[in-house]
Amino acid sequence: MKTLNKVKMSIWINALSAIAIGILFLINPQESFEVVTIIAGIIITATGIIDFIYYLNGWLDIYFMKNTLLSGFLKCTLGIFVLTHIPLMTIFFSYIFSLYIIISALYCLEAYTFMKSMITSSITFDYFIVTILIFTGLVMFFLAPSTVISSSFVIGILFLVNGIGNLLIALRLTKLTKQYRNYLQ
Repeated sequence: MKTLNKVKMSIWINALSAIAIGILFLINPQESFEVVTIIAGIIITATGIIDFIYYLNGWLDIYFMKNTLLSGFLKCTLGIFVLTHIPLMTIFFSYIFSLYIIISALYCLEAYTFMKSMITSSITFDYFIVTILIFTGLVMFFLAPSTVISSSFVIGILFLVNGIGNLLIALRLTKLTKQYRNYLQ
C-alpha cells in the first residue's frame, strides 16, 4: 500500500505542478521562463529527494525499488542542473522538460503495469492517457517555435495537457486503490 501511496503522491505532484506551470506560461508568456524554470527545478529536485527517501527507508515493493533509485537519481540530477543553469534553460527548456514529461509518463505506465497484475478492472483508458502523455513529451522535445511568445503558448498548452492527463491518472489510481483496498493490503 505504501508503494501505491508513493506513486499517487508523485503523480499528484506532477499533475498539479504541470497545470500551474502551464497556466503561468499562458498568462504571462514573456517573463514566465525564468520563474517557471526555478519552480520546476525545485519541484523536480523535491520529487527526486522523495524517491530517495522511499528507496532508503525500504517502504516500496521490490518491483519498484531499483526504478525508484534510478528515478530519484535522474530527477535530482535534472533538478540541480535546471537550478544551476537558469539562463541556459531558456534555450533548452523544451528539451529538458520534455524528458521530464516522458520519464513521468513512463513511471505512470510502470505503475499501471504493476496494478494490472493485481486487479480485474480494465485499465485500457489509463494506458491511452499515458500514451498521450508520452506523445506530448515527444512533441515538446521536437518543438522549435521561432519566438519566445509562441513557444510559451505551445509549451503552456502542452503542460496543461500533461497536467490534466496526470490528474486523470491520479484520480483513477485513487479510485482503484479505494476499490481494491482490502486486496492490496
